[in-house]
Amino acid sequence: MNVWILLFGLLSPLFAADSSAPNAPMNTDGFGFGYQAVLAAHNAAQETGDSEDKFFRSFDSLAGVSLYSSEEELTARKGQPLSIVPDPWQDSLEYRYADMSAGVSDGVVVYVHVSPQQARDYGLRLNGIGIDPVHDTLQETLGSPDFVAEDGDVYMRGSTALKIYRSQKTGEWDGIDLFDEYSS
Repeated sequence: MNVWILLFGLLSPLFAADSSAPNAPMNTDGFGFGYQAVLAAHNAAQETGDSEDKFFRSFDSLAGVSLYSSEEELTARKGQPLSIVPDPWQDSLEYRYADMSAGVSDGVVVYVHVSPQQARDYGLRLNGIGIDPVHDTLQETLGSPDFVAEDGDVYMRGSTALKIYRSQKTGEWDGIDLFDEYSS
């Protein structure tokens, strides 16, 4: 929304119906708008209450754990895991905590997983911001899925992916993973 307001503010002098517009002073770049138009568009966005941007432009962390953090950073942040088990799908170890699990390969976090029960018990934070896959409007926070699979929706930000797994029987969310597209 802010982008549209900014764009309108920047382009509106070009479409002015005022006959004095051709005589309006020009900025040094040759256009009849500049800092004032940008400031006006910014103020208009704040007045409409759209100044809080809910859209995630990147996926950096899930449940307080950053993708690509080291094993030492993981244990410093979360403490000692409840258990460490081999991951059956990848050549990695899964560090299991009460609120999440993290796949560690070659000493680096390659994925983070949160189950619905963990999210209910401890909350769910993406990039430090609380989200609720059940009640949130994911279109506002994540946009449209980049891929729709049988088992869930995949959202991409660069090479980082967020997958919201859905039960094939009920359609309800069944887990969420943060991972690098190359590690899946």
